[in-house]
Amino acid sequence: MVSSGQFVGMGMAIVLPVLVVAVLYIIVNRHSRKIETGMMGAVGYGALGYLWQQLLYLMAVVMLTNQAWLRNAIGSHFVISAVVYGFVCSIFVALGMYWGIYLTNQKQRSIYRSITIGIGFGLGNIAWNILAPYSMSLYDAIRINAGTFNGNEKTRESILTTASATMYLDALKCVLLLVIYMGVAYMMADLYLKGKKWQAGAVPVAAQLVISLSNAFMRQYLPELAARIGIYAVLALFAAASARTVFTFLLKYPESVQD
Repeated sequence: MVSSGQFVGMGMAIVLPVLVVAVLYIIVNRHSRKIETGMMGAVGYGALGYLWQQLLYLMAVVMLTNQAWLRNAIGSHFVISAVVYGFVCSIFVALGMYWGIYLTNQKQRSIYRSITIGIGFGLGNIAWNILAPYSMSLYDAIRINAGTFNGNEKTRESILTTASATMYLDALKCVLLLVIYMGVAYMMADLYLKGKKWQAGAVPVAAQLVISLSNAFMRQYLPELAARIGIYAVLALFAAASARTVFTFLLKYPESVQD
């Protein structure tokens, strides 16, 4: 039987990240609603940008892993493999975010809508990694307890053995990434509106590459608990820097920055 704690964990893993998205959106929207619109559309662009770049990234990974020459070149070299796949991931993240920044600054140039692109990008990440899988797990858990589950045994075992703490940590990871994407989008927009478009594209590449490589190296060379703590520490530091950058801007400029 699925425990009540697991049910609560699944529900909170779904609800908490969405609440954080709503709070961040309301904060940004309150600073800009008197002078511009289009914030909800920017959220949509950001979420869509995450989804299509994720699909393309997965396709690229499949193509790369099927290339014999690449497998031979990488061989058993973990560092080379981590750098290659981390860089590929970073490129697609940059493309997805840059696409949103570009679209939202075509008719009316605004850092506010660009910040919201980051919120939407984080929402796409939450939908992909939390909303879809956990909603299905919650549905399967209800069927398990009702005795009507007819899925495979591996799925049943996964649901029954997943601890509530793991669910909360998954939600926390998505929240931290949401805040990071918001800050990255702000820095991209700031550079983009100054005409520094290549530098704007380099920001998400650098941020995602550091996150990807930190994740890969810690999981490879540290014990499981130490690796998990280290990964969340890196995300927390990035999120704190992003939050500080964005909220400093919001407090300093109560009105939209436009050309």
